[in-house]
Formats: sequence, C-alpha cells, structure tokens
Amino acid sequence: MHNPARRGIGAGSVTARGRGLNRVEIQYFETPGGELILGAHAGELCLCDWRYRTRRATVDTRIRRELNADYVEKDTDLLRATRKQLGEYFGRARKTFDLPLRLVGTAFQQRVWHALRKVPFGTTVTYLQLAESLGDTNAVRAVAAANGANAISIIVPCHRVLGSNGDLVGYAGGLRAKADLLSLEFELAG
Repeated sequence: MHNPARRGIGAGSVTARGRGLNRVEIQYFETPGGELILGAHAGELCLCDWRYRTRRATVDTRIRRELNADYVEKDTDLLRATRKQLGEYFGRARKTFDLPLRLVGTAFQQRVWHALRKVPFGTTVTYLQLAESLGDTNAVRAVAAANGANAISIIVPCHRVLGSNGDLVGYAGGLRAKADLLSLEFELAG
C-alpha cells in the first residue's frame, strides 16, 4: 500500500475523520495496470478509479461535493469484496461484477455509464455507437466526456470504448492499461 500523500490523493484530501457518518471509506488496490483507489459510501461502491489519473482531483471533488462526504482511509466488507472480485477479474476467473454501485454524476453521465454497463465482456463499441444507443448521434463529444468522467473504471467498462476508426483513445489509466484490459477480455471471450 502506498502513502496517500505521495501523489494523486494529497495529504489534505484524506481526513482522519469524516463529517460524522457521511464519508467515503477508501482503500488502494494494485493491479497489473497500475494502482486503483476504491471508495465506498453508505454500502455502495462509488469509486474504483486509477489513483494517478490526470483528472484525479476533479473526480474526487465531484464525489465529495455530490455525496457531501470526506474521504477516510478505512476498510469495509464492500471494499474487501471489490478487491476480491477485481483480483478474480485480473486472474481471468471473473467476467462480470456483482457489487452495489453509486454512480455520482449528472443525469446524462449516469445514462452513459448505464449504457457502458451493457457493453458485453470481450467486445468494444465506438463513441458514436454509444451515442446511438442513447438515441442521439450528435452527442458523441458529450458521450466521450462522460466516459472520461467515469469514476468506476473496469466495473463500469469505459475501457471498451474505441475511437471512430477503432483506435485506442483516451483512458484514465493510460492507453497501455486499456490495451491490457481489452487483451485480457478478448483472450477469455475468444
């Protein structure tokens, strides 16, 4: 486990106490593609994101503001279950996740994230196809922005979205992590 003050989550971001019971309990989880920060709020997973992503502070601010909660480093049954299921996924023993989720974002972002959850394991879609599934082919850029704002990586599979020409584009964990996730899934789905 890494020191949260090192990079990404700053020293002032993780507090010793939350605002009463309104807190996001967080833990860290090392994957083959990098370290994830996991967060649970009121028995639901609200965070499974790349710890050192470019927009880390933006995502954390949105979650704290919308949930009116502070981050507190504490383990929970849900976070243990999340680590177990992620371990099974990376160990090629799990294709779907069975965890209660709290998607924190605008109504449009939530629609995009729900649509992402319908993209089957081992398949990909383009941003245009995702926009079409939402009934608005003019929303490609908004869909891409919502995809990039996803705070529950892997479980809400934003890595399954490709550019219009089929290229790997933009991923919070980096393109190498995206390629590795898709390779893992293609191998198992094959």
